[in-house]
Amino acid sequence: MMKKILYYLVPLATAFLLCGCLKDMKDGELLHGNREVLISIDLPGELASLDKSGFKVTMRNTKIGNTYTSETDAKGETRIDAEYGNYSVIISKVADVGGISKFLHATRDFVLNKDGQSAGTNNLEIKATARGTIILKEVYFHKTKTADGKANYNYDQYFTLCNNSDDVQYLDGVGVGFHTSFNSGKSAVYNKFWLGSTSTELRDSIPVNAFGFVFPGEGREHPIQPGEEVVIALSAVEHTADQTSRPMNLAADNVWAMYIDRFGSGSAVKAPAAGVERLECFCELASGNSIVLSISSPAIVVYRLPEDPYEYVKDGAIKGRPYGKVMYQPTKYQSMPSIMVPKECILDGVEFRSNDTHVPRLCSDISLQPLFITTASYSGQSYIRKVDESASEIVGRTVYQDTNNSADDWIPLDEPTLCTEYKNR
Repeated sequence: MMKKILYYLVPLATAFLLCGCLKDMKDGELLHGNREVLISIDLPGELASLDKSGFKVTMRNTKIGNTYTSETDAKGETRIDAEYGNYSVIISKVADVGGISKFLHATRDFVLNKDGQSAGTNNLEIKATARGTIILKEVYFHKTKTADGKANYNYDQYFTLCNNSDDVQYLDGVGVGFHTSFNSGKSAVYNKFWLGSTSTELRDSIPVNAFGFVFPGEGREHPIQPGEEVVIALSAVEHTADQTSRPMNLAADNVWAMYIDRFGSGSAVKAPAAGVERLECFCELASGNSIVLSISSPAIVVYRLPEDPYEYVKDGAIKGRPYGKVMYQPTKYQSMPSIMVPKECILDGVEFRSNDTHVPRLCSDISLQPLFITTASYSGQSYIRKVDESASEIVGRTVYQDTNNSADDWIPLDEPTLCTEYKNR
């Protein structure tokens, strides 16, 4: 009997082993190899007369992070020899369009294998986006340690806005908000149900925390000159050297507090010092007793709503309604409302992600790529925009790089600039 069993099992095992070897060969053939990718651009409408050369092309493997870079030639083409894999191609350039400096860009995701690619990279249509006027200049969110280094210090987060244009701007009605998803993540919770049946592009509205804050004023009460800055602090008080390893004065003259009395004594933020001006809160639909900024991977936007902020949110949010100016997130955060800010109303945005595989939260019109960071929470590290050296030389003041690409525009700092100023005063 045993001999009969072995008689049948040996050929069967051999067959399985052979199938396994063939499968390995097939997978290896599919997953390992190189292929040339042709990438070309199309300049529609008002862009048609522009020079097609000099567009920066970045092709990034979204699984393992390998990146290839090139530039388009006079025909608007480039060829890149790349390994098989999942890719995102990003094309960008800053150019003068009708006397206005604009950011030109296009993106496309595709899979490259021995049979070709899953999506065409020919004639990618270039979009034009106006460069920012009021932009984010610095974001400090990681927090730090206490002065003795034995505990976490939780009250020093801030970010800075700057007038990066050549003209006077007005802060009146300008809003600032944090993406509702809080941290970056692998789950793409954005879908047509959330955005509404008329949506033509995922993430065409940005969901921000429903504590809605704007600068007060009727239009021209808070001018900001070219190159001038204002600071927005979650805890607008002086943080002294005996309290924290990153001392700084967040109660200075140019600081605004992101605070309402509802936050109270049990809040994760401190009440502002006497004399510090407060942003106006037009929406208090969020739960909790404080506004919270991620300490690992936030996404922050600056915006100006298309109508009076109070009118914009007056109807509130209705659970299950697949549209609206205030909406509940699907699935995970059904009890958390968001103010839906149309992407056309976004003045600037920056996105940080803590894992290279996490999905973007801001559409490409706002930020082509998030900035991938590896710094731990409570590190005391900050992030600042790069300086645009050529533009700064032309206008005779500091101009910050603004290519709508968080990955290219931002760099880390060992400590916040306000801490450095505090120690050097």
